Amino acid sequence: MLTVEKIWEGLRQEGLNYGLPTTFIKLGEGREFPSMMELVREILFKTKCKWICLLGEGTTQVGMGTLVKSLSTVGQYVEVECDGSIRDPGWSRAVDRWVIDYSPEPLFNYAVLRPADMMRFTVRSEKDLPALQSGFEALKFFAGTKYVRMTDRLPSVFEFVRKYDRSRIYYVKE
Repeated sequence: MLTVEKIWEGLRQEGLNYGLPTTFIKLGEGREFPSMMELVREILFKTKCKWICLLGEGTTQVGMGTLVKSLSTVGQYVEVECDGSIRDPGWSRAVDRWVIDYSPEPLFNYAVLRPADMMRFTVRSEKDLPALQSGFEALKFFAGTKYVRMTDRLPSVFEFVRKYDRSRIYYVKE
């Protein structure tokens, strides 16, 4: 059984899919779906978007691989957001694009990520800059895109990030 807090369509506001119409599925307390097929039907009835973004608690839980593969079978592309402190699932290759929140001590195996995948860093103030720098250094051989979510425009972050290929900055409201 899977519980979904919310399903909605919108524009992707960050990452490589920036600006693309996307259906967001936030997992969490809410409507219960007894089967993955029922959720797939609900998604297909509610959306005309080709990209589906799964986010929230439990995006890598048992059974989610069935959902990802089912969506792929009906022509949808799937992007999954999760934290690096969560173990990567055995079905990780079935996902079209991963967005992983960087963790300095990950359980997620960053080596399974592909060039289409992204590593996300969040910077709220100058005090987050050392963690950003050490994270970028730890991922210097990462083939995907590294990006920074910032709530304030910090020139030092811009100066730092512009030195790296495949790196981006997105300003977001929290």
